[in-house]
Amino acid sequence: MSNAKPTFQLSPGSPRAAGIEAVWSLLPLKIPTGWAIRSNTIIARKLPSGEVQTNDSEDLFWAVKLPSPSTHVYSTDPASQWREIHVDAGWYRDHFRIVVLDPDWDHVRHTFSTASLEEFLHRLEAWLLEIANDGDVRNLT
Repeated sequence: MSNAKPTFQLSPGSPRAAGIEAVWSLLPLKIPTGWAIRSNTIIARKLPSGEVQTNDSEDLFWAVKLPSPSTHVYSTDPASQWREIHVDAGWYRDHFRIVVLDPDWDHVRHTFSTASLEEFLHRLEAWLLEIANDGDVRNLT
């Protein structure tokens, strides 16, 4: 069994690929207003081959949607956009996984799995934006 970290070939000309250097560093993410980032360890480096290597933690990313700015309290109404919603992401053996919790691990609302770094980052950013805009986790795309 290999201890090698996940390695990816990004699309030629990809803006993400252009921003990755030979030293381990955080990958830039578009995080919309309304989220508190509890943990972000999505790091990568460019290998001499041009491929991109990422860390392989099951705990790559965790964010929680902030409560109402006027009350600073989460709503318990399941239709409210101000309820407690978490987004958790990690690497699991051979794929990335994103999980939307509304409000906790007993209430998993959506999951997404992919072996593609680009698809993973795109979906993570898209779901954060969709949830920030309307608070609805039922129809995530």
